[in-house]
Amino acid sequence: MQEMSAVRGVTVRGLEARATRGDVFAFSRAARTFTGDFYFTHREHELLWFTLGDVSGKGLPAAIVMAMIQEELEHRITSCATAHCDPSTTMMRLHTFLRPLMDSRRFATVVIGNLRDDGLLTIANAGHPSPLIARRDGSIEPIDSTGPVAGLLPTSRWCSIQRRLARNESLLLYSDGLLEARTAEGDEFGSDRIADALGRTARDSRDARSIVNGVLANAREHDVAFEDDLTLLAIRF
Repeated sequence: MQEMSAVRGVTVRGLEARATRGDVFAFSRAARTFTGDFYFTHREHELLWFTLGDVSGKGLPAAIVMAMIQEELEHRITSCATAHCDPSTTMMRLHTFLRPLMDSRRFATVVIGNLRDDGLLTIANAGHPSPLIARRDGSIEPIDSTGPVAGLLPTSRWCSIQRRLARNESLLLYSDGLLEARTAEGDEFGSDRIADALGRTARDSRDARSIVNGVLANAREHDVAFEDDLTLLAIRF
């Protein structure tokens, strides 16, 4: 499986983050010619901002919306980082941007968050598969939705929740291409297997790249078929 840095500058920003408190690595692979997944990271002073999401649908229509979201998010996150906005504010601004562009059948699931250099994690989750925190004691803590999907409902609201990462704890974001990957028997890889893979991988990983590669290796051990766009982003504090 080939590693791809699909977002402009993600490798450079990852190296910048590694020099402070957050080591970042992302993997993205399109199921077909075009992808509906997107991700982005941005360092601003003591904060590492990050986002990962997925546009509903497949093919070129989803890819076009994804490209618009990508550009808008880069602008919004950079602006919000400078203005010290909360991730839920960024989510609302993205939703407002998307509403006139989306038809009634299309939406986006999105996670937007930031990690402060002292370990304070702040996240807003718009209907996306739950990000997972790998704690030092081996436990896995999910972060569920804090509001509806983006771009769909005329009236929507999100809140941000906060957690704190200790040294050598990790955060994993992923798209439903991992969640819904199926075994030969037709079983989904599922959230429980993802949590189990992260728990066993994070204990022995020194960096974010090892976490992503370890989770993917565990999925391959289950002989799953990746039929949708696949994106993972890990941050090791």
